[in-house]
Amino acid sequence: MGVVVLLAAVLMAAATQTETQSLPIHPKPECPTITKCGSVNIPFPFGTTEDCSLDTSFIIGCNKTSSPHTPFLPANNLTVLNISLNDGELRVAWPVASDCYGNNGTQVSETPQLFNLTTPPNPNPTFHLSSTRNKLIVVGCDTFGLVIGYDGTEEKNYTTGCVSLCNRLDDIVANGSCSGVGCCQTSIPQRLSTMFYGSSSLLNNHTNVIAFNPCGYTFLAEDGAYNFTSTDLKRFETTAFPVVVDWAVGNQTCREAKKEESSYACKADNSECHDSPEGKGTGYLCNCSAGFQGNPYLLNGCQDVDECMKSNNCIPGAICSNFPGGYNCSCPQGYDEGYEGDDKRCIPISNTNSNREIILIIALSVSVSIIAILIASFYVYRTMKKRKLIKLKQQFFQQNGGLLLQQQIAKHRGSAEMAKVFTIEELKEATNNFDEGRVLGQGGQGTVYKGLLVDNRIVAIKKSRIGDPKQIEQFINEVILLSQINHRNVVKLLGCCLETEFPLLVYEFIPNVHFVSSMKEGRLLDIVDKDIIDEATVEQLVVVANIAKMCLRVNGEERPTMKEVAMELEGMIGTEKHRWESVNLSSEEAENLLKTTVPAIFNVEDGAVSGSGISSSGFDSLNHISMSLGGGR
Repeated sequence: MGVVVLLAAVLMAAATQTETQSLPIHPKPECPTITKCGSVNIPFPFGTTEDCSLDTSFIIGCNKTSSPHTPFLPANNLTVLNISLNDGELRVAWPVASDCYGNNGTQVSETPQLFNLTTPPNPNPTFHLSSTRNKLIVVGCDTFGLVIGYDGTEEKNYTTGCVSLCNRLDDIVANGSCSGVGCCQTSIPQRLSTMFYGSSSLLNNHTNVIAFNPCGYTFLAEDGAYNFTSTDLKRFETTAFPVVVDWAVGNQTCREAKKEESSYACKADNSECHDSPEGKGTGYLCNCSAGFQGNPYLLNGCQDVDECMKSNNCIPGAICSNFPGGYNCSCPQGYDEGYEGDDKRCIPISNTNSNREIILIIALSVSVSIIAILIASFYVYRTMKKRKLIKLKQQFFQQNGGLLLQQQIAKHRGSAEMAKVFTIEELKEATNNFDEGRVLGQGGQGTVYKGLLVDNRIVAIKKSRIGDPKQIEQFINEVILLSQINHRNVVKLLGCCLETEFPLLVYEFIPNVHFVSSMKEGRLLDIVDKDIIDEATVEQLVVVANIAKMCLRVNGEERPTMKEVAMELEGMIGTEKHRWESVNLSSEEAENLLKTTVPAIFNVEDGAVSGSGISSSGFDSLNHISMSLGGGR
């Protein structure tokens, strides 16, 4: 391994600093656009002389003494296999390093390899070993392969290697695999421009395997270029393998290089500049634009590609028309694109039109059918929903005694004060679909809305929450009865709606309740007719007021029945009619007597008053009414 240390020192001495370099404009006129050495084309920026290449680092030597002639890199004599302008790559033949031993373990030969891709006097590392396209491979059963490299771009040293071991040929499981048994491989670092590599025995100079493996081998090879076989352990005949070398122009980016037009290398029109990919070093590459081909490093070097002369995407029967950078396909006159079976091609227009008409007719028919089905479905759905709603309203109408009410209305047809049967649509319109802004009051028994009928009458509409279907007949009779009561101190029932689950009651809207206010303020005489005051005694007025108070209680169970009211009135009549006539009371005393403490039978809060109406335990919707007082109590 002493040679390894010595060559590593030589490697370090070969490292140089990079600097920006000015490039010539283009090759001299007498230079050929493509130089050929043997079977290898050498396109500019490469050349065989300094005048015909971009700079000295792009000079390719040509050994004309060999047959055929052999191109090589002058800095290291590596044979050039081919050059790619588009990919920025060239392939060179990279030699194999080896070490061999005799039967007694004595080393009989050692051939390490050292190569510097930097071309003097140019300090720029124009060439780098491709880390993605190449592998370090070691072959042997007692072999350690080592690589020491230098990255000229980053100015860093790298070391890597791998060990290949085996005891006998039977250890080789399968040929072609470099898994560490008889052969190993590993990747190499990026951007190496200088490299030393060699092989050495790891254990005891191959003495245990000398019978079938006297030598160890270390080399670089393009990925896939080498397939391991066990026979290579005994006799390795290949002396060099293809290796991919990345190259680029200068050490500037495209943006930097374009600022110096004289040295900018992409000379051709219709050419593009691309920065060297990461991991491949500095510099840039030139390529012809899409639709063009040639050499982008030469003036007029990128020429249009006539795609019509090559394989293209035109359909059978189409005419191909080439233009700079691309091409068009069109069917001849009288033809158009169409299908024959599954194949797209140019077919006569008559057939095309026929096919198109058929497709159009089918498409329109399907579309119209789908639209018709959707419309019909919507119509059926709407009709069924409407019928269901009508049926439900009819069911509620019958359930709430609608037929009985119609019979009662027919009996009293001559009465002008008969209750009206409203439809739910009329009441929805009157209350703006029972808008919350129309609510006059709410309670446990229901909600009262303020409404405006079509005849501009303002009404109070009560929407009850409960009902007793067993009291239908009594409810209807009370509706008929109350609708005929017309008194200034009684809220008039205008009608009802029976098309909902619970009946809706429609009352006249009273902005203030005179009877309640008068009782609370001790002004009962103010609301009693003068004729009654003249005919009745104070005691009789108090009795009747108390009976009225009980009849107006919120809870229907607490209100007296009509029989109880009749008995109370009969009892009052049966008492001494003129007992109070003998008592000489002043008007003030009579007023105080009438101002008997009467529990509130109406709840007055925030401008709304709730009270009672018809005495019906079956339909409490008639028992509670809420209305606006219009301000104040």
